[in-house]
Amino acid sequence: MHVEPTVEAAARSIALQSTPEEVLAAAVDAARHVLGADAAFAAVDEGQGFYPMRLTSGIRDPRFTGIVVRPATGLGGQVLLCRQPRWTGDYAHDPAISRDFVHVVSDIEGLDGMGCVPIVGPVGVEALLYVGSRQSDIPGDVALTTLARVASYAELTLDNLAARRQELELELLRERQRLASELHDSVAQMLFSIGVAAHYSRGKQDPVDLLATLQEIETTAAAARRQLRETLEHLGRSDEGIGFEARLEGEIRLFERRCGCRVRTIHRGERRELPRPVESLVLDTVGEGLRNASKHDQATVAVVSLVYEPGGISLVLQNDGSTDAEPESGASSWLGSGSGSGLSLLRQRADQLGGALELLSDRGMRVLRLEVPTLDVLGGPR
Repeated sequence: MHVEPTVEAAARSIALQSTPEEVLAAAVDAARHVLGADAAFAAVDEGQGFYPMRLTSGIRDPRFTGIVVRPATGLGGQVLLCRQPRWTGDYAHDPAISRDFVHVVSDIEGLDGMGCVPIVGPVGVEALLYVGSRQSDIPGDVALTTLARVASYAELTLDNLAARRQELELELLRERQRLASELHDSVAQMLFSIGVAAHYSRGKQDPVDLLATLQEIETTAAAARRQLRETLEHLGRSDEGIGFEARLEGEIRLFERRCGCRVRTIHRGERRELPRPVESLVLDTVGEGLRNASKHDQATVAVVSLVYEPGGISLVLQNDGSTDAEPESGASSWLGSGSGSGLSLLRQRADQLGGALELLSDRGMRVLRLEVPTLDVLGGPR
């Protein structure tokens, strides 16, 4: 069978999905169909290194979805460690695979041959995509390459969904700004009219004229209240967190124009309002990290990844600049505080909020990582 048209059809099917969950479900179905596998399934990132088996196709026993993959557990755990495709022809007896899931996978579900590839985003592995066979058979190189292509289509579609959502949120922000401007102009004019009418009413002796002026003031005030209420209701229907992310996007676009470094932004998790100190820290960290990437690493491309987690928020900034620089333009310069908001000061602010800021080197690239809890002043989750 000529597999290419089937792979192209799978790519189109994945690209048509409108939510991350639908994208991953389509990738599972496509992997099973394209490779003719007995089963296909996906473990999805839940945060903190846990990947529950969320999506299945061709799996018979419901206990299979109770599997939670972690680094070094099962075949997927090996993929989490190396971020490379892995396969086995005998899952139950492969010495490289831990025994955590053998009973469910092999004894109950009867799977022997299995391949797994990562679906990778800027901040790590977003999901693990598997195909399985109920025969002892090692997937060939062509099969694994095809499975990796399906995963790449899912990665591309997930990135596009995130970009479209960001565009929508920016449009919503512009609409909010337009409404706020109109509200300011109209209500200010009404308040001015009320003030003028009240001023001239002082000199009126005729009760009829005075009553007419008071009625005019009452009518104008009612119109102002109505417009204010309608506008505030419209503004309240916009998603939370747009203002913060729009400010972040604005800072990034301004940096691009000034420095000529292209920046890609990725957002994951459910957006929500953040405490002001956390917002400020994230914005300052992005600004300082991008300036240092351009100045000290001569970066031309950078990736800013923002992840909303249940109890906090994490930021990862990485660039294509070389870390093999002279001492004055290396990590010591990154950690300087000549601008008043250097990483050393940002690290102190992160510590005060119960978070952590660290500068790492990964495969020749500088990686700046910020993790901070999102707790209000009473200690409750936002």
